[in-house]
Amino acid sequence: MKKSLLFLFLLFSINAIAQNIRVYNQYVDTEDVSAYAKTFKDFNEEFKRKSGAIGLQRVQFLNEVTHRVIITGDPSNWGVENPADQVDRDNYFNTVSHYRSKSDGSYTAKSLYWKAGDRVKNNTGQQWLIKVDNPAKYLAAFTKFAKAVEPMIGTRMMGLGAINMGDVDGATHYTVFYGENLNDLDVILEKVRATKAYKEFSATRGDQEIIKSFMVQDLLRF
Repeated sequence: MKKSLLFLFLLFSINAIAQNIRVYNQYVDTEDVSAYAKTFKDFNEEFKRKSGAIGLQRVQFLNEVTHRVIITGDPSNWGVENPADQVDRDNYFNTVSHYRSKSDGSYTAKSLYWKAGDRVKNNTGQQWLIKVDNPAKYLAAFTKFAKAVEPMIGTRMMGLGAINMGDVDGATHYTVFYGENLNDLDVILEKVRATKAYKEFSATRGDQEIIKSFMVQDLLRF
């Protein structure tokens, strides 16, 4: 009983500070990437967000998706402190519409666990979209595992979130791990998977199905 109450308290505490996430997948032709990134930077760097951040990421190993815009923040304190007027907003979205087109796989989510780190140094992530059989069981197992490997991963970052809605082929959650580059991810993830903590996580998390996995890289973040 005490263990159940403790888990519920921890779960509530994690959710209470959790950020919401909105991911918009896009396709950008190679010749338009520089112009799109400049337009994104020129518009978004002018604003101070009330909470969270907005970023532009490169996406690899995901069909028909080359980039994504990811926005995070507290839904009760969303947006920017100094919003653009409607004319500037319309001009911005009209301009970027020439460079990008929508892709499948956009979604909204809620962060359930996040281990912070050096995002400038560790700007490349591997992400998994997964279908989880028992969300509470999975969260408890993941949190215990993540805390156990924190000293090993140093300033790298890792997280877990619950997907609220989107075109994600039945995925219920995402996990993500950030490192310096793809080689760094391959090396550290192999070490993590060899730990006792990971083996215990695999044995206690319940059933999961990996729906998709892909790589992301921070290009701009404000």
